[in-house]
This record gives sequence, C-alpha cells and structure tokens, in this order.
Amino acid sequence: MEPMISQSVPGTRNVTIYPYLRKIDLMSSNSYLLSSPSQIALIDPGGMESQINRLEEEIQILQDELSRPLVVYLTHVHIDHWQQLLECKKSSLLAKAFLAVQEKGAQALETNDPRMTLSMLLDRSMSAFPVDIRLLTDQDKAILCGNSLDLMGWRFDYVTKSWRIAEDIVLYGQIVPFGREDHLEIYHTPGHSPDSVCIRIGSLLLVGDIFFASNPGMAGAYGWNRDDLMQSILKILWILENEKILLCGGGHGKFIDAQTARKTLQVMYSDAASLKDLQEITPLWARRISDYAQDLISEMERIFTIIAGRLTYISHVLEKLEEEAQAKELDCLMDIQYMDELLVDFHCFARELKAGKKIDWEMVHKTGQVVGRLDKLLAKRKLESVLDQSLLDRASRLLSDYAAIYRGFRPPYIVSRVDVNRFVELVLEKLLHNVHKEEAIMQAESAEDFLQALRHRIAQVNIFDGVNLVFLPGSGEAFARMDQERFAEILIDMLERFAGARMRVIEIATALNDEWLMVRITGRSECSCHPLSRSKRFFERNLALSGGLLQISLEANRPSVEIEFAAFREEG
Repeated sequence: MEPMISQSVPGTRNVTIYPYLRKIDLMSSNSYLLSSPSQIALIDPGGMESQINRLEEEIQILQDELSRPLVVYLTHVHIDHWQQLLECKKSSLLAKAFLAVQEKGAQALETNDPRMTLSMLLDRSMSAFPVDIRLLTDQDKAILCGNSLDLMGWRFDYVTKSWRIAEDIVLYGQIVPFGREDHLEIYHTPGHSPDSVCIRIGSLLLVGDIFFASNPGMAGAYGWNRDDLMQSILKILWILENEKILLCGGGHGKFIDAQTARKTLQVMYSDAASLKDLQEITPLWARRISDYAQDLISEMERIFTIIAGRLTYISHVLEKLEEEAQAKELDCLMDIQYMDELLVDFHCFARELKAGKKIDWEMVHKTGQVVGRLDKLLAKRKLESVLDQSLLDRASRLLSDYAAIYRGFRPPYIVSRVDVNRFVELVLEKLLHNVHKEEAIMQAESAEDFLQALRHRIAQVNIFDGVNLVFLPGSGEAFARMDQERFAEILIDMLERFAGARMRVIEIATALNDEWLMVRITGRSECSCHPLSRSKRFFERNLALSGGLLQISLEANRPSVEIEFAAFREEG
C-alpha cells in the first residue's frame, strides 16, 4: 500500500484510504484518511501543521465530490496523535467533524489530563477538548447491544460485541457501518495506554502504537500496563488469524504484512513478560536521563578515541615492520569514520537540545540509538585480540548500563563484603605489572601466535611509567559494602586520569570510622585544574552504582578525590 496516494482498501467494496506516513519520531504519528459513500474517517490527525494541512486538502477533495459526515477517530490520546485538532477544529473545513475516542481517553481530553496525553512529557501545551462519541464504554461492554447517537441530525450507529479468545481473555469491539456492505470494527486493546484501540476495515488493521508499546523509553510511560499489554498482544494475534488480515498500519512507520506482524507480536509478548518494576517515565526522569546520556556519550567518545588511536598506531608500526597484510586487517577492526559520524551527529543533536529545538525525552531516545550502534561497533570486532581487555570491558559496561537505564531498569548492582586494603593492593598490582612480556613474542610457536603477540606488544601503553603510586592503608581491617567489579573499573579510570594529568606522585589512602570507609586519591601537580572536574557528574553516578559517594577538591595544586562506602561490621 502506497503512502500519500488514495487507493482502494483490500477486502472492501467501496472504501478508499489515503495513508499519510511519517518517519518514526516522538512529535507526530501517521494518519489514515478513509472514505466511503456514507462517511469520511480521519484516524489520528497527528501533531504537525504541514501534516494536517495536507490532510485537509484531501478531505476538501472528498467533500467536493460528495458531502458526508466526517468522524475523527483516535487510536489513543497521546498528544502526538491528535494535537493538530486544537487548531483544525477552528477551521471551517473541520469545524463540524465529530471526535470518537475510547471512554478513558475521552475523559483525559475533557479534563485536560497532561499525564494521560503525555503533553507534559513532550513539553506541549493543550486545553480541554470535547468528545462527541465515547467508544467502548464500560456500559457498552456490559450491555452488548446496538445503539445510535444523534449527532446534529446525523445518526451514528454501532453494535458492541465480545469474543472470548481464551478462558480469561475477552476481546471487546464495536461495529460501525461504513458504507453499503462495509463497516469499521473497533477493538479495545489497552496496554500502551488505557484507551488504545485497533481499527479494522476490510483486510487492513490499524493498530496504533502497539508495536512500540514495549520499546525502551516508552514502556513505563503514564498509563502503560504490562499485563494489559500482554493480553492485548494475544487479542491482536487472534484478530490477525480470525479476520483474514493482510496488512497492518501502525501509528508510526510503514505498513507491514500480517505474517511479519504476527512474528513481531510474538517476540513482543516474550519481551513484555520480562518488563517488571519499570521506572515510571516522567519529565523528571527524562531530564535526569538526558543529563546522564550527554555525560555518557562524552565518556564513550573518550574511550572510543583511545581505542581508535591505539588501532591506528599499531597499524602504523606494523606497516613499518613490513607487515602490510596485518596492518590492513587491523584497519578493518573498527569503522572509525562511522564512529566519528555517529558522534558528530549526536553533538549536533545536543546543540539543538540546548537551543530548545529538542526535548529531553528525544535526547533519551537519541542516545539509545547511538548506544546501540556503538555497542554493535564494539561487539562485532575482535578487538580483544589486540587491545587491553579492561578498556573494552569498561566501554561495554557503560553501554550496557545505559541500555538498562533506557529500558527502565536499574543497572545490575552486586554488593559484597570487600577488604578494601587488599582490594586496592590488587588493583595497583595489576596496574604496575600489566606489562607485556617480550618472551611471548620470542617463544611464539606459529606465525599466527607471533603476530598476535606482536600486536599486543605494540598496543601496550604503560601510562604509569614514571609515576610513583603510593598506597597508605589505614590501620586495622577495612571492610566495606560495594560492587567491587564496578569500583575496580572506576578506580583504574581515576588513576589513569591522574597519571594522564602528568602527576608524578599519586597517593591512595584508606581510613575507617564507625559507619564509613573512605578511599582518598591525592595527586601532586603543577596544574591548577582537577583531572576529574569535567567528569564529576559522570563519576558521581557511576560510583552510586557501585555503592560509593564522591567528593573532589583542589588545594594548593593537590587535586584529590574522596570516595566513601558504607563500612561492613560483623554483627554480634
């Protein structure tokens, strides 16, 4: 089915459709304009002025051909599906249009509910809006009979029906005459929102936002309900099977065939089953995650730049050693140009956010896309055969943390009882003795082993060469509650940054009081800036995930970091 063209609806006698399809975004939905000899139906007018202007032109053509009632149906009341009604209801063309909305959505529109409509999350203004036709009301479901509404002299007829599709699942629908032998069937399919409906005409099913209902950054929005969603997925699968559906049109994106829709919904059902205890998506959540997202990408840019730089250096040295084939193979391990394009695009988006042209919720979704692509860039390549595994692990953890937060979960947090003095000793030992042995090259038993050992040797960067790392453990046992894997990565990162700031002496001290254990890092520097000042907020969040609290200070060119953990005391 082609967009922006009027065409016949398969499975009908006299119904045409004009699909207005958009790229997927948060600002506006798809729209579908249906026409028959007895009625025009505009499904989801959308949220963009250019969109409604085009639809009005098509409606005017239809009305000029044959004057008939116009009904606007909403698949749900999220404001990106209907905001243009606030303006178009004032125009002469749509002033007499009737609005049909499921009962719960109708209540939200008439009471100007900013949560149910997501207008607050999308940073859009709205006002109370009257609804002419309440679809699938509780009373309709209880009575299950025909009814007729008098709308300024026009009769809007419908019949409410139910289908028991499983022992504990009942599908409710309403049948609305739509021409001689054609009719609309409107089904209540809550989950994405309490008022969500699907609309069938012939062998076409318009499903609203069901395909996006379990997506990260959407699941958890106000009105979202996991159990309702899982039941609605089963209901739609039943409709696809029993109503001979050929095509599905979503609230966003292109048409998909029924077979693809079935597969998508089956995967969604399993995905939705795992979505328990999600954080609610609110404007405060969006602002907090948006800030975190920008800090995260800055850190990822730093790590990926280090990775790209080391790969380039290794390739250069291999070429000098006349290992051209190995150098070319190394050049293919990461698409550096693609990485740069991703990051440049992100920074452009961030500038638009700062200028007020984008909103925090959009930044959350944008970062989700970038993180997914960076993860593929990292995971697809065999970088572990060349680079330090700890650097790759650090990048992978940061990406997976955002994926969890974006999904609506708290990242995994494994607390254990840790001897902090021994822990710091092990970290320092790893840093000071993580030097590639030359013997690995000389003792290689094959050409492949030789080249791998050579690559590792070239890649070896000892950032602590010439740095005096001094450990000053506190007296007595020092046990704390922490996620030691996370904190090991954070501690190594901090020490690397201190060393990178040309501090030749770095002291790590521990101290214990009744309730808290402190790890203090102090450097001696001729520079007046702190090596963590630009990343303070990022480290605060990451330390919180490992169980720690952060404070940084700079006194007399002695930058320091204090990290506190809850002390672990044996009971009794």
